[in-house]
Amino acid sequence: MDTRLGMEKQAITLCLLLTLSLAAPAFSMESEISNNRRVPSTSETRVSVEKAWEVYHHAALGGTLASPTVQTRLEENLHRSRALLAEAYDAEDRGDRKTMEKRIKQILKITNQVIAGSQEPKK
Repeated sequence: MDTRLGMEKQAITLCLLLTLSLAAPAFSMESEISNNRRVPSTSETRVSVEKAWEVYHHAALGGTLASPTVQTRLEENLHRSRALLAEAYDAEDRGDRKTMEKRIKQILKITNQVIAGSQEPKK
């Protein structure tokens, strides 16, 4: 009876080790996937540009931008984001995913800066 109990313990241990060895690669791949965040599409990026323009216009019309210098800088950045968006669409049409993703990352950085700058309190 003791040998049977010992064999059951060994079988359980073996199953546990096998399960863990199969699960370990899945855990490492999961963290790898989460580290590689998905780059938004050009359409999603266009929405980000439109939102940045909307936030900027709201602040400009409300007279709440920090200064005329900030207003000029924000508007220049918004125009730059539109130009980059056109480049991203062109790259997408050519199948140049690397350039498209690079432009999208640049655009998102700019739109985030514009939104933050539009919400800075007036000095």
